[in-house]
Amino acid sequence: MGSHVSTGALLREVARLHVQLQRNCVAYCRGTTSTQCNVLTELGRSGPVTLAELSRRVGLDKGWTSRAVEQLVQEGLVEKVASTRDRRTVQLSLSAAGEERLAELSGTLNDLAEQTFEHIPAAQHEMVRSSLELLQQALQTLTTEAETTDNADQGGAACGCE
Repeated sequence: MGSHVSTGALLREVARLHVQLQRNCVAYCRGTTSTQCNVLTELGRSGPVTLAELSRRVGLDKGWTSRAVEQLVQEGLVEKVASTRDRRTVQLSLSAAGEERLAELSGTLNDLAEQTFEHIPAAQHEMVRSSLELLQQALQTLTTEAETTDNADQGGAACGCE
């Protein structure tokens, strides 16, 4: 990709390649699907949540999320506990084995990042890291703005479709 490529196209391609490598690594090294990896990661980040909240956080419909969760429950990685506030609601959380699997997955993905940096000149590492921090902050700001928008019609503002 040359310098004539737009920033948007470059960012999409970086994200696509990174996600593709992550999927391949977690499937090959840990026998975990990308959906399962996303569920474990989100439960590790958020703590106990309902299926509906987990679905919203991972960006999948409840059916897909439910199937992934059921597989993880069968493997002993996720636990379902009745909510203390509403007995009809179930809270999903990582089991001890789930926390261990998440630590293994994080290690695998961190190793992937280290391997990636091996293909970048050492003198550029700090610049790349600093750029990634700025990008992460900007994306988090857009995400927060989209989540705090009360009017659904304004939710597309970050997407450029006002």
